[in-house]
Amino acid sequence: MSYKLLGEGLLIRSEKFDELSKIEAVVFDIDGTLVDVTKSYYLTIKLTTCVILHKLCGLECKLGSDVDAVINSLKMLGGFNSDWNTAATIIQAIFLHSSDVESCRGTLEKIDIENYLDCIVEGESSPEYVKESLKWFSGILKENFGRHLERENIESLLDEEAEKLGRVEALRKLRDSLGPLTSYRSGLLTTIFEEIYLGEEGTRGKYGVDPIYVSWRGAILNEELLIEEETLKELNELVPKGLAILTGRGRWESEKTLESIRQYFKLESSVFIGDIIRGPEKPDPTGLIRCAKAMGAEKVLYVGDSAEDLILVRRASEKGLDAMFAGVLTNEQSFNFFIENGAEIIVENVNELPRALMREESLWRPF
Repeated sequence: MSYKLLGEGLLIRSEKFDELSKIEAVVFDIDGTLVDVTKSYYLTIKLTTCVILHKLCGLECKLGSDVDAVINSLKMLGGFNSDWNTAATIIQAIFLHSSDVESCRGTLEKIDIENYLDCIVEGESSPEYVKESLKWFSGILKENFGRHLERENIESLLDEEAEKLGRVEALRKLRDSLGPLTSYRSGLLTTIFEEIYLGEEGTRGKYGVDPIYVSWRGAILNEELLIEEETLKELNELVPKGLAILTGRGRWESEKTLESIRQYFKLESSVFIGDIIRGPEKPDPTGLIRCAKAMGAEKVLYVGDSAEDLILVRRASEKGLDAMFAGVLTNEQSFNFFIENGAEIIVENVNELPRALMREESLWRPF
């Protein structure tokens, strides 16, 4: 495989250049691709972790940028499409090294998230055992880059650490307290997570019920668009079958965040995995195949920022779909992963995508 640089911030696989003109539809991931989620989903993961460790275990901690690094590492393992799973593993990793504190679930009352916002800090996490837990966990994840690991695989690694520390039973109790990670209100973690992310009004809007635990406006209100309206206009002119979405989110939160640009997408041809209980999560290719079929597109480009996004494109190709992948660089691990796995397009900014499809060959230079 070889790449060439098409102007600044855009790499294209040399041998795939001619195929770009045949793309009929573009399908987008949302998180990290269309929308900056560092102040929404990343914040929700941190707040959920702080709340659960405090309420269940009596542990007080402050979480910083080293948590972001762990989240990014999990995203590059290919099996963490669900942020519930991400939060669950981070909670377990910190708990394991918490001076033998036992999990002890009591009766939870209303939680004012404003009281936990000062637990989210710049720099490294604290106290020391939290910082060291995250450092250890980050090292374990980096050792496994290149493998496709899901939550169950990571929990097996946590079990090995629990065995060394004599905390197997304590870890089991904590997992039981977190509950099933299948849907809102399936367990404690999913309930608290969704209510922090959506807020009070959002919980009522999406689920039609009042939140059980959380009193707050919702992290979803912090989300900012990464893609520009002009980019979407250009792409709709470049591909005959249009644009769609394949995301791990549900439709309600997708439309709320994309409200100002949703007219550019064929939402009836899109797939919102978050609304499908026990449905096929990414990197299962079912969603992408459904999108292509609904759009009547024979050749599609999927745009995402994580390992699971590239893997699902490859699996869709194995199922017979003519699919290509455009990787958006959002963390320090993604560039090498995309290069090593032959991403057809790599962009620093999603708004560079039209230049790839316009194939301005005069700008090419070796990479």
